[in-house]
Amino acid sequence: MGVTLLDLTERLVPISDFSQGKAGKIFNDVAENNHEYIILKNNQPTAVLVSVKEYRDTQEKILKLERLMERIENIRLMKLAESRENSPASSFETFINEEGFCMEELEELSGSVEIE
Repeated sequence: MGVTLLDLTERLVPISDFSQGKAGKIFNDVAENNHEYIILKNNQPTAVLVSVKEYRDTQEKILKLERLMERIENIRLMKLAESRENSPASSFETFINEEGFCMEELEELSGSVEIE
């Protein structure tokens, strides 16, 4: 839905308009013409009024994009796992020793760490 600056300014609605009998006209415009309105409270944008169809379409697009992003992340992780498939693996203890620590030091330190 392309919106020009003029359209946008015409669709800025102070919240007081709803108590002045203009709500019916605004809701009809939303339902019949699929227009959206930005509701102002104390001259600040506070809410957006959209049709149920527009809201559902937007929610559907969000769900599709989330599924797409999840699938892309799964593919990325699978490729990473495949690239490391033949890499030598070492134990956690070996890693700790290579970094200059010992398991006893870590166990001692873990007693002083508090997780909230």
